Amino acid sequence: MPLSRRRLCAVLAGSVSVALAGCTNGSGTDGNGTDGGGDGTTTTPVEESCPALRDADRTVCAATTGADAPVVLRPSATSLGAPGTLRFTLSNGGASTLGTNPYDWAVHRETAAGWERVAPDATVEPWRELPPGASQAWLLGVGTAPTPEDDAIGCGPLDLDDGTYAFSVAAQGDDGWTAYVARFRVV
Repeated sequence: MPLSRRRLCAVLAGSVSVALAGCTNGSGTDGNGTDGGGDGTTTTPVEESCPALRDADRTVCAATTGADAPVVLRPSATSLGAPGTLRFTLSNGGASTLGTNPYDWAVHRETAAGWERVAPDATVEPWRELPPGASQAWLLGVGTAPTPEDDAIGCGPLDLDDGTYAFSVAAQGDDGWTAYVARFRVV
């Protein structure tokens, strides 16, 4: 019974958030690059919303970012079984250079109490500039060590239980810090 009650509360809270976001968007779109049309409801399920996991000026969620967004973090898939590997790519299609620490990635797990960080425990501090047209990739190994590819940063191996997770990175641009978040499931 408690699980059903929590799920109902999550759906209601998400519905209120979606309703308010639709009223305050101001861009005339539903966040997916369309005008919403019809009854004004969004097609993004509550489960796809992204939490604010980092100290940043804004959070950009991969699931709700349109294909024409100037900077995006995209996962190679939205779920995987262990052992497996996901690739997350931050692409800068904007006009300005972004600054980021490619080793300051994080994985958080969704729990009944909210989101908790599960990896990594520590971060090294190099700085990398990501000029327009460039990208940075991360390979997240779940139950296996990721096989290095090109300039991708290897993350793991991590022992993750079945559940919902979020991979995040932060980048600094002309307008401040942005956290880029992509949710995924381990099944």
